[in-house]
Amino acid sequence: MKLSITTTLLVLPGVVSGFSFVAPKASRASSTSLDGSIVYYSTSTGNTETVAGYISEAAGASMEDIGDASEDEVKGYDSLIVGAPTWHTGADEQ
Repeated sequence: MKLSITTTLLVLPGVVSGFSFVAPKASRASSTSLDGSIVYYSTSTGNTETVAGYISEAAGASMEDIGDASEDEVKGYDSLIVGAPTWHTGADEQ
């Protein structure tokens, strides 16, 4: 038991010295905003619009129903995030 305690006391300073507290760097502004981006959506039941709202809020981008967008408006963005419904679209009947 005495040997175990002595060994621990001899090894512990070496282990502890390998770790040190590092002060956090000065806070830098971080943003998730996607400048030049928009979230377009289409919805049948409202669920896609709800999710588009969550995504636009998190990304810092505006959102708009794709049916209200003009071709020139769509071409004016650097990136697009697009959401569309996957059911109740009539696609299964085609």
